[in-house]
Amino acid sequence: MKLTTYVIIPLLPALSSAAVIRRQFGDGPQGGADSTQGDLAARPPPRFPFPIARFPVPSETVVLNETIYIQPGQVFDGHMKRYEFQEGSCNEQAEGTDADAVFNLLPGATIRNVVIGKHQAEGIHGLGDAWVENVWWEDVCEDALTSKGLNTQLRVIGGGARNATDKIFQDNSLGGKFSISGFYADSFGTFYQSCGNCLNQAKRNVTIQNVIAINGTRMGIINPNYSDEYRIKDSQVADVDRYVDKEIGNNVQTVPYTVGTGPDEKYALYNLTRDHITEFEGEVLNQYIPENPYEWLGEYWTEEADSTVRR
Repeated sequence: MKLTTYVIIPLLPALSSAAVIRRQFGDGPQGGADSTQGDLAARPPPRFPFPIARFPVPSETVVLNETIYIQPGQVFDGHMKRYEFQEGSCNEQAEGTDADAVFNLLPGATIRNVVIGKHQAEGIHGLGDAWVENVWWEDVCEDALTSKGLNTQLRVIGGGARNATDKIFQDNSLGGKFSISGFYADSFGTFYQSCGNCLNQAKRNVTIQNVIAINGTRMGIINPNYSDEYRIKDSQVADVDRYVDKEIGNNVQTVPYTVGTGPDEKYALYNLTRDHITEFEGEVLNQYIPENPYEWLGEYWTEEADSTVRR
């Protein structure tokens, strides 16, 4: 049975009470934290709560004629506006190019407080290390966020995506890492996928932490023959068939084949009990509440689709 209802109480109650951001992102031992993401502590704390189990309603739409490139070191703050191409089209069978993406992130870029509109062929392409903060995809076509480049590290904090018939996060990078924290996913095929037939292949790494995911087929697809590592922890999941599928990837662009599913001791490094993966029952657990939230944040969430907040 699909989960469709939530208990209704206000989204942003007393923002004066702060929570601790758990800055743990993969690449450690099974059940461990990541020692390679030390730069997280140097960034200012987020000014938005996460995860939020409902979508914002933008009051303004920005219609684009061409892709926006966010330059190295630039912080692009959309203030919760919707961004989309006027002639948006969706072909789930076609792999989009950088020119099809609404945003391209150059190395060192940050995109923040943005809504990607419906019917966009591609959402965001990360062309190098980048931050994606409080970004929402209203209706995913091929992919919401695609990682490209050499050793690219993408850090996703907050935000959400829905109606991703194919997948939400696609890792096409050569030896990259994905860190996804505080995200909300509703209705999807695959939450995260390590490319199974890219021309250039290498080990990839993903850590999924403190997310809410409902109505999906699987949380991940990885390639153990390239030594991929997959972790999920401190998350709430409901009506998702499988946590991870393991495939034999290739670099000749043929369809990979599945060799297994579920946790193991080497590639799918998670345990439902130890890593606190629980059933989502309408109550948001472990929500981060900022000490200094954006003053305008509450204007973009309507009351009729509220979620609960555990205090």
